[in-house]
Amino acid sequence: MKTTPDSAQTQAIDWLLCLRSENCTEAERRAFTIWLEESPIHRQAYETVQAHWQWMEPFKAMDFPARNAALQYRKKSPRHLLINSAAASLLLALGLTAFSPNGWLGIPQTYIAEKGGRQTVALTDGSSIELNTDSEVRVRFNRWRRSVEMIKGEAFFTVAHNAELPFEVRVGNGRIRDIGTAFEVYIKPEQVIVAVQEGIVEVQTLETRKLTEGQQLAFNNSGAFQALQGLDIAALTAWRQGNLVFRNRRLDDVIAEVGRYHDTRIRLQNQNLGKLRVSGTFHTAELNDTLNAIATLLPVHIDHINTHEIVLKSATNSRL
Repeated sequence: MKTTPDSAQTQAIDWLLCLRSENCTEAERRAFTIWLEESPIHRQAYETVQAHWQWMEPFKAMDFPARNAALQYRKKSPRHLLINSAAASLLLALGLTAFSPNGWLGIPQTYIAEKGGRQTVALTDGSSIELNTDSEVRVRFNRWRRSVEMIKGEAFFTVAHNAELPFEVRVGNGRIRDIGTAFEVYIKPEQVIVAVQEGIVEVQTLETRKLTEGQQLAFNNSGAFQALQGLDIAALTAWRQGNLVFRNRRLDDVIAEVGRYHDTRIRLQNQNLGKLRVSGTFHTAELNDTLNAIATLLPVHIDHINTHEIVLKSATNSRL
């Protein structure tokens, strides 16, 4: 049966209480480890429940109706009979409503796309986040704000406009504020790229600029804006269809982009090869097809060093 966020949340509560019990056995701890590794949903749910527990530390010794009502809660299985402490009662009585992505407190939710994968996150306000390979975001929604922190990678945001509750993306030294739009954010080692497909966004770093449909900019790690030459938004967001589109791109840039989707290390024999130019459309999942196509287009050949390393070498005797 497929795990849903709601069922994972319930299981995570049970595991937290079980692990904190003095009667928790080694077999149960091993079973918990297996459960945790079964799905990213399990790990996210458990991290959320842990955050709830820590938040409730000051309330453990308090006496109030919600706590007293929770003390009456029992389930039939022996493990659930362990639910008898004030903190555990609070967890069950208050539930996750106040901590949900759209609740009063809004405990952050972390979403991850593994290397070579993609994930689409549907948010409670009708917005969505599409995560590209090896990407991570932390979402914090509550009654007063809609905030997303980009930790790494690349994401496409489709935002449901709400003038009273702005949607903000924090990344590096910058803040991107939506004014009803769809936009791309890509964290590269030397800069962050922001590109607007439709609508308007406001980018704040050392300065503030507004971008409209079809516009893009970058800012470096110090927060200074940088010009982008001839960036094609359609090519930038082609990963959403499982493609990589290059138009007169340097080979070293192409190899760096392709490498984001695979565990295989890809390198060039020398720096001069990196100056060669590549144009074409390639599938993100097809590493061999991509490299073979590049070897057909350019004077390079492919050397498979081992299962996890490939070197592109010059196919000519001349120095490139």
